[in-house]
Amino acid sequence: MRDTYVDIPGHGKNKINAAYSYGGPELVRQTVEENFGVKCNYYVVTNFDSFAKIIDVLAPDGIEIDAEKDMSENIDANIKAGKQKMDGHTLLQYARFRHDAEGDFGRVRRQQQVLSAVKEQAITATSIFKMPSVLGTVQGYTSTDLPTSLVLKTGTDFVLGRTDDLKTLTVPVKGTWENQRIAGAGSVLRINISANQKAIQDFFDE
Repeated sequence: MRDTYVDIPGHGKNKINAAYSYGGPELVRQTVEENFGVKCNYYVVTNFDSFAKIIDVLAPDGIEIDAEKDMSENIDANIKAGKQKMDGHTLLQYARFRHDAEGDFGRVRRQQQVLSAVKEQAITATSIFKMPSVLGTVQGYTSTDLPTSLVLKTGTDFVLGRTDDLKTLTVPVKGTWENQRIAGAGSVLRINISANQKAIQDFFDE
């Protein structure tokens, strides 16, 4: 969760999302490893506008989502509950919505729902013959340290169904955090670091 209160190497304690503004993806990588013991080998960065364009490239006919509820407050879309096809712009608004009682927790769950739908519908629907050109277009909307050879291999594995099901974990896990307000950081999630380290390791060991 973006408001998780952690140690940021060289910058003291703050919300984990501050790591990116302080030092970009490399500092995020260091922060995740220092606090949770997870070594991130690679990163991919995209902004909101690029996310919408990527979805439209991968799935020109849209992504089917079973929307949890009606959504319109503070987003640039009018989404009704139920199954529907969403283009990149609408899918982004759905994933970003957090103006309800669940706040960021609900948003993270919807982001996981979106990632799973994209994996199942967009990537597997992409023809193996179009993969190089599609990946080239997607790479134009992102920055990454992934080698091109690995991007092509991974994309091909997705298309051919040679990957495991997508599994997700939300950190902090239930019962390991509390809301606090801290000077200089604002409203944060104060977490039990060791309990979340164990939850992450258990998740990887499954």
